[in-house]
Amino acid sequence: MMIFTGGEWADKINFVDENNVLVGYDMCQDCCEDADWFISEQMHKETDGVYLHKHGRGTKLTAEDLKPYVFEPNFFVGIEDSELDSGGMVAFRLVAKGKPDLFLHLFNAHNGYYGHGFEVKISGETIHKDTL
Repeated sequence: MMIFTGGEWADKINFVDENNVLVGYDMCQDCCEDADWFISEQMHKETDGVYLHKHGRGTKLTAEDLKPYVFEPNFFVGIEDSELDSGGMVAFRLVAKGKPDLFLHLFNAHNGYYGHGFEVKISGETIHKDTL
């Protein structure tokens, strides 16, 4: 899996694996919301202190560590958590032969006024599209 961000799409992030599965997330911040992502070894309902890799913060995983991982295309979980106020969180399973499963979490904590879209595509075909 590779992570793409920056350039003309500085407020967006794309996670793409070798099977052409793409998870894209719009992270353009407004006001007092907190839209972000993290990768961990388990699915979590909390967003702090549980990650191996998190956008804009310290990391224990490198691009080389993530390279053999691919998305499990049928695994998508919506997570409810009161700390996210009116926002939400979703998780995707990442698998690699001989390595522990990892979970990509996308989340948005907000007061009901701000939404962030995400989209899942397989070989260019959208299989899931929603807003957190």
